[in-house]
Amino acid sequence: MRAKRNYSYAKGARLINGIIKNTLNQMANHVNESIQKGIDNKRDVNGKPFKPLSTESTLPIRNFRKQGFTPLDTMKSQRARKLRNTKIKRATQNKLASKIFMNTEYGVYHNEGFTTGSKSMIPNKKVPARNWFGIPKDMAAGGKSYENFIRLALFQIKRSLLK
Repeated sequence: MRAKRNYSYAKGARLINGIIKNTLNQMANHVNESIQKGIDNKRDVNGKPFKPLSTESTLPIRNFRKQGFTPLDTMKSQRARKLRNTKIKRATQNKLASKIFMNTEYGVYHNEGFTTGSKSMIPNKKVPARNWFGIPKDMAAGGKSYENFIRLALFQIKRSLLK
C-alpha cells in the first residue's frame, strides 16, 4: 500500500509569507512602542538617560522666549507631537519589509544632532544628537525581544507545514 500526500507549494509559500509579514509588523509595532516608552522614561535607544539641557544655549533661549525649561522628553503640545510623530509602513505579502518613519524634520534634527545657523540667536552652536529614534538594543539582532519574535515565527512556520 502506498500513501500519497498532496502538498501545494504555492499555498505553503503564501502561508510562510503571511507569517513573516505578521511577524515583521509585530516587530515594527514593538520598536515604535519602545521608542515612545524611551521618550517617556527619558532614555535613548541604547538605554542611556538623556543629557540635561545645555545651560549655554538651550536654557537661555527658552528663558528668552518664555518657554520654560521643559526637556525634550517631557514636552507637551505641538513640539511633543512633532517629536513623537512616527509612522509605520507595514509589510505586505508582496513586500516583506516594514519601516518606521519620523514624520517631521524636528525629530530628525534632534536624533542626528545639528549646528545652529549663522543668523540664529546662538550662532554656529553644535547641538548634540539625542538618539531617541532607532532600533532598541533588545530588538537588534541577538536581542531578547528579537529572538522571541524569531522563535515565534519559526514555530508558526513549522506548525503551518505540518498541517
